[in-house]
Amino acid sequence: MKALKAVVVVAVSGSLLVGCGSDWTGDVRFKVTRIAPARESMGEAKKPFVVLELDQEQPDGIPEITTEGADSDQFPADIKVGDVVVCTLHRSDDNGLDGVEAKQTVGPCRRA
Repeated sequence: MKALKAVVVVAVSGSLLVGCGSDWTGDVRFKVTRIAPARESMGEAKKPFVVLELDQEQPDGIPEITTEGADSDQFPADIKVGDVVVCTLHRSDDNGLDGVEAKQTVGPCRRA
C-alpha cells in the first residue's frame, strides 16, 4: 500500500511540473530594422540575419517581446530595412520554474 501511495505522489508531482510549462504560437507584426550579412561565428558559417522590432501592441499571454530576428530564409527574398512583416512566433517553456528562458522561433514571415 505504501508503494502505491508513493507512485501516486510521484505521478501527481510530475503532472504539476509538466503543467507549469507553456506554449504560445501566433502571428506577430514586426518592422525590419537591420539585415546582418552572412558571417562566420565560432568557425561556423551563419546565414544573413534579419533583425526585427515589435510593430504592434504586446500580445496577451506571453512575456514582453522587444527585439527579435530570424535567418533571412524566413522572409520574402526582396525584404529590406523598413519593411513591415507578419511572422509566426512560437514560444515554448517546458518548465517555467527552472529559471531558463523560453525557447523561441520566428518564421516564416510575410509582408504585412
